Amino acid sequence: MLGRVKILVVFLSALFVAYGLVGGMLDKVSARDDTYRDLSIFTDVLSKVKEDYVEEPDLERAVQGALHGMMEALDPYSSFIDRDTYREIEGANEGLTASPGVVLCKRYGYAYIVSVVPGSPAEREGLRTGDLLESIDGRVTTQMSLWEAKKLLIGKEGSSVNVRLIRARRSAPSQVELVRKDLPLPEVSARILEDEIGFLWIPHFGTGVAKVISSKLKMLQSVGMRGLLVDVRGTALGVLQEAVQVSDFFLPKGEKILTVRDRNETDREFFSLTESMLSDIPIVLLIDGGTSGPAEVFVAALKDHNVAETVGRKTNGQGSEQEFFHLEDGSVLQISKRLFYRATGEAIQSRSLKDSGISPDVRYPNQDFVTNFYFENIPDDPESTLGEEFYRKLNEAIRTEQFKQGLKQLRNQLLREAA
Repeated sequence: MLGRVKILVVFLSALFVAYGLVGGMLDKVSARDDTYRDLSIFTDVLSKVKEDYVEEPDLERAVQGALHGMMEALDPYSSFIDRDTYREIEGANEGLTASPGVVLCKRYGYAYIVSVVPGSPAEREGLRTGDLLESIDGRVTTQMSLWEAKKLLIGKEGSSVNVRLIRARRSAPSQVELVRKDLPLPEVSARILEDEIGFLWIPHFGTGVAKVISSKLKMLQSVGMRGLLVDVRGTALGVLQEAVQVSDFFLPKGEKILTVRDRNETDREFFSLTESMLSDIPIVLLIDGGTSGPAEVFVAALKDHNVAETVGRKTNGQGSEQEFFHLEDGSVLQISKRLFYRATGEAIQSRSLKDSGISPDVRYPNQDFVTNFYFENIPDDPESTLGEEFYRKLNEAIRTEQFKQGLKQLRNQLLREAA
């Protein structure tokens, strides 16, 4: 075992250096001296534990725990997967794609639900943005990588996975059994609302979605659309290229959509290549904490060029690309290699959670709405607890109010234009 511990310490040394380099990418400052100092502290701690801990320590487990913690300290999307875990899970999951339908990142040490796929088993069981998975099939998520958490949810069609949920304002975690399904991605939908306002729902930015959205926009234009409400709440799946292409539909030719930058500040820039399909009509985007990844690229592009107003809640803040690196002992690293920068120069994803994501122009509903909902809907019995039905109603009420506010913003813009 000591041989493996030595190997892990060597890898940890290399990873501390990598940590400093990534820190340089994010903060634009060199962290090399601090990195070596921290590495010296780590080796001192390891030596002290080995010599003086009250029992014979499991040093391999301790080092692997340090590796997990370091990756999560970088960002919510980087992972360290030890050799045995990687072989076990990768072998068991080979060829399997069925899932309960949740999109995850890591927050507060736990697996965090960014979004839930519409129509999925997870949605039917009431899972939602902001839920924390305390455990997956009995394995505590604070002791696993994001990669492992994602993989444990995947399995055979029709099989089940048990999760324990931690929710805000709940006194104790709840146990939920989720069925795995091979889920088709929801279809983009469009329709005309009252006052000749168009509505476009974009549930994902998967391959081919840009072509579908183009057709939907032409259909809305053909029936006299005067304003457009676009819903990307909970939209977290997809690929960057589709988000860039969809953004192009809304922007004037030649506008910057985003910059993808690595730690050497090598830039890959994306610009709109065609004229806007929707010039001279007001546009409002509905966003929330489930709006993530490619959807945030789309939102930022329209917001930063004053093409659309945003209503709802702050987006998730995922703006990076990851790569896998296989280490000599069979362990695997998944590291963020590139960051996404908006046309304004701001990064979508920051080290600080509060600085990540895109804030709406109109935050809605406010806390007063939520407080009033509680007072109006809590049971009369002071000893009763708030059940799942209460939270379903609250979530639906919030979404309904956001939708109404989006329509209100559009109508106000139309009235100002008509005056």
